[in-house]
Amino acid sequence: MNSKRVGVIILAAGLSSRMRRFKLLLNWLDDKPILVHIAEKVLAVSPSTVIVVTGHRADAVRQALSNYDVTFAHNVNYADGEILSSMKVGLRAMPDDVLAAMVIPGDLPRIPVTVMQTVIAAHEAETIVAPRYKGQRGHPVLLDRVFWQAFLDLPADGMPRDVLQANKDHLCLIDVDSDGILADVDTPQAYEAELRRAQEEKS
Repeated sequence: MNSKRVGVIILAAGLSSRMRRFKLLLNWLDDKPILVHIAEKVLAVSPSTVIVVTGHRADAVRQALSNYDVTFAHNVNYADGEILSSMKVGLRAMPDDVLAAMVIPGDLPRIPVTVMQTVIAAHEAETIVAPRYKGQRGHPVLLDRVFWQAFLDLPADGMPRDVLQANKDHLCLIDVDSDGILADVDTPQAYEAELRRAQEEKS
């Protein structure tokens, strides 16, 4: 699929409660914050639009990405800690000409650009595409527009996987060779471990 018809939603609204610091602005490689690395990778696939969903420390997120071609949408319900509310904000902010939305959490900085490209390339009409590493589904997940309303219709206590399960016949899983699709940095221990992995991969 042409990436020019794909929008990307970067989820950057969470409280980082398990980290006890705002994880998205923690330093990563090249003295850049984690969120900046995610944004640079996303922009490298040339999507039609990038929506960054803000919440906790929204002003700091906007400042960190002030030099990047992204649009911000604020999730007023960010404190509930659920990914669904931020997904809904991102989907509602998408322009009408976008055919599919790729959703990526802001705390998986080792997701390779090649995986994003593979997910986009695998999209067809009425499909949901996700990468898989050794049998585990990871991120990012690309949603054809036909499924957006199903996510928007979920109750506040619903889970995005409810829609995936209900539409498993339309789910396309792409096997990849990077565990970066699974490796978030929710805790200080995970952050230190993932940063070491990223440094090793770069060297």
